[in-house]
Amino acid sequence: MSTGHTDQLFAGILQSAHTQAATILERADQDAQSIRASTEKRIEVAIEQERKAGEKRIEQIHKLEESTIRNLERRHEVASSERLRKLILEAISRKMAALVETETYRSTLIGWIAEAAVGLDRGEAVVSCSFRERVDESMLREAEKLVKQTTGKVVKLKVGETPLTGQGVEVSSTDGSVAFNNQVATRLIRHERELKELMEGQPCRKE
Repeated sequence: MSTGHTDQLFAGILQSAHTQAATILERADQDAQSIRASTEKRIEVAIEQERKAGEKRIEQIHKLEESTIRNLERRHEVASSERLRKLILEAISRKMAALVETETYRSTLIGWIAEAAVGLDRGEAVVSCSFRERVDESMLREAEKLVKQTTGKVVKLKVGETPLTGQGVEVSSTDGSVAFNNQVATRLIRHERELKELMEGQPCRKE
């Protein structure tokens, strides 16, 4: 084989090798670009996911803060409402206690006795009051008249021997098996709705 032929063959080999190398490099470059693009995309996705996760965590924190604030506000409202309720009850109790010796309170007791007698619905009944109050025979007769005027029924009332612990009256059957409690504390419970409306600043409705 001549030198010229050898050079030509070598040149061909070099050219082929160069072409193959160029092809490999081009493919490697394309692969690198593809990997770079894929990596950048994954990074973008990861960043977006982290951003959304961060926003979600922030949103959760805000919701937790709002929930905590609402709970605190509710607790404060309940505490304030209960405190106001106690103050109102105390004020009512003081005012009722101050009326004991007045004619107005005497008339009130007569009305409460008659109301309790109607509720008890017995031909005979015993009327009890606290040691601070006084129920006499004339008051019982007036209460009996009110019952007669209201229901048309005749009832015989007498004063009980055992005093109540709280202000107001209680009318019970002669055997003590049933009773209608018309003490101040019990009447306040019956008027719980009106008390709530008063606390909320609403006008109390009459039944």
